[in-house]
Amino acid sequence: MPKVPPAILLLVLVVIGAVVGLFVSNQPAQSTIEAGKVDIQPVVNGLPLTEQEDLPAQITLLEGQVEYLQGQVNALQEENALLIQKLGTLGMKGIPKMDPATATDTEDDPPDFVGMGIELMKFRQIQALPTPTVGATLAEVEAAILTWMRKQQPEDEGPRFALALTALGWIDKPVDPLPVRAALWARQLGGWYNQESGTLLIMEDNPEPGKPAPDRPLAITFGQLLREYGSTLFPEERTSPLTTDERLARESLLAGDAGLTRFLYSLQNPDAAPKSDLPAEDPDHPLNEVQAPAFLRELAMFPFRPGFEFAQTLHSAGNFAQLNAAYSRPPRDCAEIIEAERYLDNTALPPSRPEFPNVKVGESEPYWDDSLGRFAIFNALRTYNSDEEAGQAARGWQSDRLLAYAAPDQPRDHAAWQTQWLTPEHATAFFKAMRNCLLQRYDVEAKTDSADVVSLEAGGRYILLLRNRNGQGVLLVDAATAEFAQGLRSTLDSVSKGAQ
Repeated sequence: MPKVPPAILLLVLVVIGAVVGLFVSNQPAQSTIEAGKVDIQPVVNGLPLTEQEDLPAQITLLEGQVEYLQGQVNALQEENALLIQKLGTLGMKGIPKMDPATATDTEDDPPDFVGMGIELMKFRQIQALPTPTVGATLAEVEAAILTWMRKQQPEDEGPRFALALTALGWIDKPVDPLPVRAALWARQLGGWYNQESGTLLIMEDNPEPGKPAPDRPLAITFGQLLREYGSTLFPEERTSPLTTDERLARESLLAGDAGLTRFLYSLQNPDAAPKSDLPAEDPDHPLNEVQAPAFLRELAMFPFRPGFEFAQTLHSAGNFAQLNAAYSRPPRDCAEIIEAERYLDNTALPPSRPEFPNVKVGESEPYWDDSLGRFAIFNALRTYNSDEEAGQAARGWQSDRLLAYAAPDQPRDHAAWQTQWLTPEHATAFFKAMRNCLLQRYDVEAKTDSADVVSLEAGGRYILLLRNRNGQGVLLVDAATAEFAQGLRSTLDSVSKGAQ
């Protein structure tokens, strides 16, 4: 007989005391009259107390009952674990509903994604019920991601962003970025958490020859984290929409956390490591199936690369507790992702985007008002500069603001991009790198070319690059007409003296 814990023995003694007291209070007393005195003896179950069996014998009997009850508890625990497993496998192809798993499982059976999810969340130190999993095709996963992205950026927000980037010259023609991002993410993750159905879509393992199978642990971890923190990072009700910079930063926290969890978990569980790992530049890599402008591709994949390093830095500073805390104060911009020290610096002030007294040019209001952030600047500059030069030129970013205006009957719209830098030296580095981009892109001689102003006319475009805001700002104007270019300069450069 196993040893009964002291706590259970104490409980048994308390119960026995209560039972004894109950019987004493409800049984009649047996009295004996001797020499004028009455001797009253309590009777329990019809017998004097002195004739009861010894208390140790009763304890022994109760110990047996406790052992029996413990066995019942163990059986219920096993049944509960089985029910949890059944809950997670509901809807999975190839698994009968509510049929218990048997010991005759073979390698041909579907993998236990639910069990893997439980283990991953236990490893990630998040207490959550397992997410039901459903097998899905690449097209289904891609559609689910696109639905989520359209909900985050409703109506025509994606196409308008493409028009603004085209006006600025960073993509050649308008391409809706949301389908591009959804296609890249589906191949990167291999699955997605469907918020509407509360299920985790997992791509079926049918890779083409030479191409890697979906990274299931990454999909499971990303899906669990999206379920846990998605409403915190991307609330449905906001006073103002997220900028491109803010959105990329929040996505980087989520993707970086998932990537780091999968990586650390696979170190302890080699079976969970990706089956193959093709380099991104390999033509057979699934990501290269997606045709997209380089600028949009880099923005879409940013959360998975620097995001991993950001999560690694936070984990080094305070393990998973530090990552959990980051969801309460998400990173504000990509600069905090690239340099996690900025995020961890509690004394750093949040960036404030450049303000203008007025953004209306004539009768035209901007249809796009956004902040692209440090990574977008680096991504643009590296087109005509080395990565090292582009990185140094983008390093001192403080804030920026992109405005785009419609240009009817013109191939491209009008755009203006005001950037703000930490010091005049940082503004100078960006000015030189952007000047190099403009001269090479349009391949013409500058009409005005000095340390403070560059003016170009090429291909029906009127371009101005000028220093402003006491040397710490740089304004880029790329317009379809000379009149609108001058109107943008007059309107947006009116705060060049004294305003920050």
